[in-house]
Amino acid sequence: MWRSIFGNFSIRVLSALLNLGLVILFSQVSGLVGKGEQSLLLTTIAILTIFDALIGGASLVNFSSKYSWAILLRNSYAWIFALTCLAGIVLYVFSIFSAFYLINVLILSLLSAVVAVHSSLLLGQKRFVAYNFIQIIIPTLTLLTCLFQYGHSGVLNYKVSLYVAYGFAFLSSIYLIWYYYPKEQFEIQASGFIFKKMLTYGAYNQLAHVFQLLSFRVSYYFLEYHHGKSMVGLYSNGSSITESIWLIASSISLWQFATITNAKDRQYTINLTEKLAAFGLTTAMFACIVLVLLPGEFYQFIFGKDFVALKPIMWCLAPGIWVFSYALIVGHYFSGHGRYQVNALASGLGFLISLLGAWMLIPSYGVLGAAITATISYASTSAVVYRYFKDDGGRLQIFPTVLEVKEIIYQAQLRICSKKS
Repeated sequence: MWRSIFGNFSIRVLSALLNLGLVILFSQVSGLVGKGEQSLLLTTIAILTIFDALIGGASLVNFSSKYSWAILLRNSYAWIFALTCLAGIVLYVFSIFSAFYLINVLILSLLSAVVAVHSSLLLGQKRFVAYNFIQIIIPTLTLLTCLFQYGHSGVLNYKVSLYVAYGFAFLSSIYLIWYYYPKEQFEIQASGFIFKKMLTYGAYNQLAHVFQLLSFRVSYYFLEYHHGKSMVGLYSNGSSITESIWLIASSISLWQFATITNAKDRQYTINLTEKLAAFGLTTAMFACIVLVLLPGEFYQFIFGKDFVALKPIMWCLAPGIWVFSYALIVGHYFSGHGRYQVNALASGLGFLISLLGAWMLIPSYGVLGAAITATISYASTSAVVYRYFKDDGGRLQIFPTVLEVKEIIYQAQLRICSKKS
């Protein structure tokens, strides 16, 4: 168990370092305004992609070993194409973006959604190496393309770097889908029947992700409206640094979700979730302490003089980031059992609080209002998840036991020894 988690964590640490390099590059070269524009573009693509995953997300992880991949892929592609066309029409009619900007957003979100579909099928078959390869290639190529641009012309074009990264990930994921395509024949059922099951199964779970992403990023749009893109750039850096702590929880939950989905014993999954949540909360707490104790001059040196005000933002965000680590792990207990309505309810409450807080606090308090709103939202989401987990017989365990710590250390030593040999 811990060996798989450590492997996933290593990939996510590498991905975080690559993204950090990209954040530093944009911050130093483009300043607050350029970083704000980059954050808004990436956020808009992510919001469109997450709606595409109503069909191609968790339902594919669950059904990849049960139904024909041909039908699953056909349904997913049809949904993505239809939703992309609908989003394009709506955004164009309401003049949300310029025509050129909108075309780029739609194409990039389309590539991102198809890559996510292929990744979900691989994850459902526990092809962790292939899955992690796709995840790591995107930040790697994005950063390398930006470095090439800067070295060649001294100018950064984020859209071009995204085309290179998503394009290569798209081609790689097609090859991996072909390579791991199941040889055995699944029971053939009507495409419409499977589409209905995919939508029903995925709606609650993806609705939770939709609410979650919106609660994380709705502040960006309020900040831009009231204080301009420069404040979006400042806040996005503060949130990106503190949210890196979630690497721990996301690495744990990736393995946890795949395990619980195939588990038969509910009590085993409860005990497993308690243990993983304790490990996640403890490590996240130490990570939070390190980040908030680093001097403000350190962040100014890393990102540039425009980002001297990061420290207060991180102090306001850190408690919520730590508490939300619990929701990330325990929420996957409910996802693994197909009870997505719990996560949807918890994330929906968090989104409503984010909207209310952003409306009340951001006009007067700016980035600090956004950070305070985020922390209250994260705490509310975690409280709902804990309430339902407690009703299932789960306990709130913040720190792992001594035996569990010894097991973690032993597994880490085994992994280090196996690498040396």
